[in-house]
Amino acid sequence: MRWSRTAPPRAAGVLALLVAATGLVGCSSSPPREGATSTVSPLSIRLPLDATLATGTGVVAVVPMGRLGDALNTFWQLLFRSTNATRWALVTPPGVADNGGLVVSPIPSRGGKDSWLAGFEPSQALDFSPLALSVDQGASWSPGVVTDGLAPVPDALSTSVDAGSVALVRTRGGAVLMSTGNISMWSELVTRSAIASTEAGRSCGVGDLTAVALVPSRGVEVGTACSAPGVVGIFGRARGSWRLVGPRLSGRTGAEPTQMLRLVDANGVTSGLLAVGDKTGTSLIGMARTTGGAWSRSAPLPLGPGGRVISTGVEVGGGYVVLVSGSNRSLAIDTETGPAGDWQALPAPPPGTEAVAVGSHGEVDALGVASTLLTDWRLDASAGTWSKIGTMTVPIPFGSSS
Repeated sequence: MRWSRTAPPRAAGVLALLVAATGLVGCSSSPPREGATSTVSPLSIRLPLDATLATGTGVVAVVPMGRLGDALNTFWQLLFRSTNATRWALVTPPGVADNGGLVVSPIPSRGGKDSWLAGFEPSQALDFSPLALSVDQGASWSPGVVTDGLAPVPDALSTSVDAGSVALVRTRGGAVLMSTGNISMWSELVTRSAIASTEAGRSCGVGDLTAVALVPSRGVEVGTACSAPGVVGIFGRARGSWRLVGPRLSGRTGAEPTQMLRLVDANGVTSGLLAVGDKTGTSLIGMARTTGGAWSRSAPLPLGPGGRVISTGVEVGGGYVVLVSGSNRSLAIDTETGPAGDWQALPAPPPGTEAVAVGSHGEVDALGVASTLLTDWRLDASAGTWSKIGTMTVPIPFGSSS
């Protein structure tokens, strides 16, 4: 099957107008493809922006394409495959150079199409983040802006139909901004230093702010790194004060520092991916909290010597899929069937895989990148093999950011 690319409408050039007004064209280049190295977090996990997220209507994927070893010629793409569809659609917001990376927060639909809030990571001369909002699953986009640069983590944006949007930015040691509607008007909600100065923050030993989630039933929650052993850094605001709402680990993992890597609201379930350990060894734990407030968590998944996370994905039910490279440069996939279920090792994906997605029916796709060519591989679970089900050539504007 050969995919054809249908370009999203330019929406009368609204993003291009924003770019021209702020002088963004041609001034982006890519920072390291992974999250910025922590200066205050003991684990210093660098989580890539490569990510997938399944909703009730389909799967959203963020992947880099182009010359991945060349910062100026790496361009991030937003893809979508609707439920029961066989093709991925290219829905990258137009008009803004995206060498610095993309993050996206889907807004679950109420019987219609999902809405998405996408943010462009800053790079080179760009020190703030253009935004784009779609209410029709990428067919058209409206512009916005965060005057600070978004943090280089997958969950730097979170949005809700009723409660507005929140953004995690890099300035002032890390800060959370909030918008109640207009995605170009933001106010500061809390900073890293403010959380760290609370009694709960001191008991955690707050490091970096690493994720933000807008949970309709609970409000804004912030994920952090914690230097205190066994303390899970998830903070929520209650009665005007920021408090720890994450569980405390016990046993062997309770003796190690932690770092939240992902924090999302998945169909009413707060779902988190936690790193535990130190520089000698790190493990991943899937976590979930239902509306009743109780936390469940998976067994630790050791990354192994030299192990590095390549991409992360969230399933419809809140479980996680992680793509990991080992010290021998091999790739491995593990899924956390849950929320907070057991980890399951899947067959190694084809070379060049940049992201793995689990669809609403449990289907597993590996997205391979070779310059401008995107290849979709589907796992045959019974045979333990991967089959190529489609390719798509993505137009990449090489040289446009030089």
